[in-house]
Amino acid sequence: MERTPEAYTRGILAAALEPWLEGLSAVSAALAANTNLRERLDNPVLELPAKLALLEGILPDGATNELRNFLSILLSNHDLGQLDGIVNALEKVMSAEAGGPQQAVVTSAVALTEEEQAQVKARLADRFGSNLKFSFVVDSEILGGLIVQVGDKLIDDSVRGRLNALRQKIGV
Repeated sequence: MERTPEAYTRGILAAALEPWLEGLSAVSAALAANTNLRERLDNPVLELPAKLALLEGILPDGATNELRNFLSILLSNHDLGQLDGIVNALEKVMSAEAGGPQQAVVTSAVALTEEEQAQVKARLADRFGSNLKFSFVVDSEILGGLIVQVGDKLIDDSVRGRLNALRQKIGV
């Protein structure tokens, strides 16, 4: 690691933002997995204290009061729908401030054209920031779609991944 004021500052930013990113990501994932809960939280008839009690049930262990307060603000402003965008923006900031480029490995069933690669690069830069180094890999066993790995984040939108998820759902 480079020992400059900027490098240390990036380290401080990363350390400060990481707990926020983890907490908000956990809540976002829990809401995505439970559409019934999301609908109840979006219900304008339900009072804020009841919504906060519901939200408390999906907070990660060790959630800070600051995280609770922030989510309370989102709920009271009817802005919980912006949570995914907030998580994406935090990921971008973290990626941009992390120092060196992050490795982005994009796996497809067939070789992507230069135009397709440019589209994938643009979408990933929008989500994770412009500090990415790309590798494109061909693996015919994924059958179709893409698998994207950026740092410790894995996005499996492959046909094989969808079939495996379906098999797990139906218990085969």
